[in-house]
Amino acid sequence: MQTGSELLKDEDKRIRRLKISADLLVHYLMTHPTTQCEVDRLIDGVRRLARTLFPGKDHVFDLIYLPRFRRALRDAGLPARRPMLRVLRGGKP
Repeated sequence: MQTGSELLKDEDKRIRRLKISADLLVHYLMTHPTTQCEVDRLIDGVRRLARTLFPGKDHVFDLIYLPRFRRALRDAGLPARRPMLRVLRGGKP
């Protein structure tokens, strides 16, 4: 059985892992030419990681990371198209 401090350390590790993944995705989006299909796939991959690390916390992912991804895409000059918006909304049309 884990103690309170061990649980906090585990949560910190999961937070760092997700943050690093999101940071790498933002860097990639801003420095590499990408297709809309690739953007959708990459964002969906980070979303799946977040679901694995923090089950039931999809709304937190939407609040924290999706605005960052949208800004990165806008700053990189990629137009917002329908498929990307569907991924950014959690797959809802």
